[in-house]
Order: sequence, then C-alpha cells, then structure tokens
Amino acid sequence: MALVALIRNSRLWNIAAFYIVLVSAVMHGLGLFARMSILLRPPVSTLYESMIFVSFMAACFGLWLEHKKRGGESLLVSSLIAALLIMSANVFAADSDTLEVLVAVLNTNFWLATHVVCITIGYGCCLVGGVIGHAYLVMRLLRPNAPKLGELHKNMLGVSMVALFFAMFGTILGGIWADQSWGRFWGWDPKENGAMLIVLWLLFLLHGRLAGVIKPLGYGVGMVFTNVIVALAWFGVNLLNVGLHSYGFTENIATNLAAFCVTEAVFAVLMYHFIKVKDGNPEAASKTGRGVPVPNNA
Repeated sequence: MALVALIRNSRLWNIAAFYIVLVSAVMHGLGLFARMSILLRPPVSTLYESMIFVSFMAACFGLWLEHKKRGGESLLVSSLIAALLIMSANVFAADSDTLEVLVAVLNTNFWLATHVVCITIGYGCCLVGGVIGHAYLVMRLLRPNAPKLGELHKNMLGVSMVALFFAMFGTILGGIWADQSWGRFWGWDPKENGAMLIVLWLLFLLHGRLAGVIKPLGYGVGMVFTNVIVALAWFGVNLLNVGLHSYGFTENIATNLAAFCVTEAVFAVLMYHFIKVKDGNPEAASKTGRGVPVPNNA
C-alpha cells in the first residue's frame, strides 16, 4: 500500500498505509512486551530476538520520519525492512525454542537494557539509512532532478547521525559491561570489532560529507555499503565461532550472508557507474531530467 501511495502520489493511500503500519507496529510492540514479561529481561539477547527488535525499531523510526515529512518514502523503506527482518527471523526460530534462558554473565537486565538495546537500535537506523540510499540511487538514475532527491539526502544524513549516536554509545557501554563481567574493557572480540567497524564507517561517511569530499551521490553509495557493514557486524562475526559472545553463534548463514553482501556491492557499483555514464550523456539526461543539467554536487 505504501508503494501504491508513492507511485500514485495519493495522500489518501499514504494515510491508509501510515495507519496500517502504525497498527502493525503497535501489535509488534505488544508482542515484545509479552516476551519481556515472560522472560523478565529486554528482548534483545539472542540473534532471533535482535532481529524482531530491530524490525520493530525500523518500523517506529520510519513512522517518525513519515510523520515529519509525509513523503511516503520513509514509510515504504521502514515497512520493507520490518517485513524482511520478521520473515528472516523465522529461519532462526525454526529449530529451537525462542524463549531461551541466558547464561548468568549475560543475564543482566541493566546492561541488556542499555548496551544491547543501543546497539540494536543502531542496527535498525543503519538499515533504514541503507535502504534510503537504495531509493536515492534509483531516483538519481531515473529522475536526476526530482525535488525529492534533496529530501532523501537529508534523511540519509539525519538517520546516519542517529545511528552513529546509538552505535557509539552502545559500544562504550559494552566496554564497561565487558570490564565488569570479564575484567577488560576491550579485547578485540569479533562482536566488539563489528560494533567499532559500524562506528568508524559512519564517522568516515559523515566527516567526508561535511568536509565536502564525499558528494551526495557518493554518500548514497556509502549508505548502501552500510548495509554490508551491519550484516557483517551483526551476522558475519557469528561465523568465526571465536570470542566471548558465544550466545550468538550460528553456522548456517554463510551462503546467504555472502550473497547479500555481493548483491549490495554489485548494486552500489553498477548504480554509481550508470549514473556517471548518464551524467556524461546530455541527450539521455535531458530526456529523464527534462532538460535541466544535474548539479555537480548531486
């Protein structure tokens, strides 16, 4: 419905889609609350729980953006992410009970409610920004002078800043928790390295954009690659089967993870190439862009 609203540019369809996603998010939130009531801890402790929690946060974040902008893109992006994560989470729920009891060192409500929640919120924000990056590149190729390009770019910047805040804050809290639980603040554990990788990547993109080194097109490509960074930090480190975060290990996602990363990388590179080729072809640009030249900083 959100896609139909965006294609038809219909306010009525957009409002209907907004409230459908809102009701779905409320029901999702009630399900998470029920899980919290049963387990007596935040629902972010296992890979399955992190996926359903991130899907909820993505939906909420998209609803918030849509409430402020009313453009339709944020609603479509967030609902798509939420649906894909929910369906993917079922893969990890098929072989075991999802209401797992944690080991004692991890069953700490304060740190679960701060460090892990912050990290997972950061995941959700990164994914929203990454999918907005997809939308930006597609629109930049097909309609290089569309007014919504500027809005998408602003959304990418805003989402990146929110994601950086939660990822960095969550990483610092994780170090404090590690110091209390294992006697060291930082031990180059795969999960720790994955969190740091997200922070460094977002810092690289934001500083490059603010300094003018990275243009909006490059920023859109970078946000697509953010999905790859998050996938490696979230799922990829579990394939190493080393480190102290043993509760998250899984061995059946290597093929899907590799396919996802390759697909994202190929999409980003090809879109960048096609856009650059089109920008260098005035005749093609005039047909799509209605004769208006594309700014150099776009």
